[in-house]
Amino acid sequence: MRNNILGGLVIFVVVLTCLLMLDDISNVKDQEVQKESAQIEQIEGKTDLAVVEDSE
Repeated sequence: MRNNILGGLVIFVVVLTCLLMLDDISNVKDQEVQKESAQIEQIEGKTDLAVVEDSE
């Protein structure tokens, strides 16, 4: 009975490892990451206003 549990555990770990490796291989690694940024400009004399420009 003990050998069956250990054998099943080994098979489970091997299958899980193979599935994780296939998942890593199938993913595209060279995907561009788009970074969103906003620039805030402060105009003299108007401290409570900010201009935000979004560039896409």
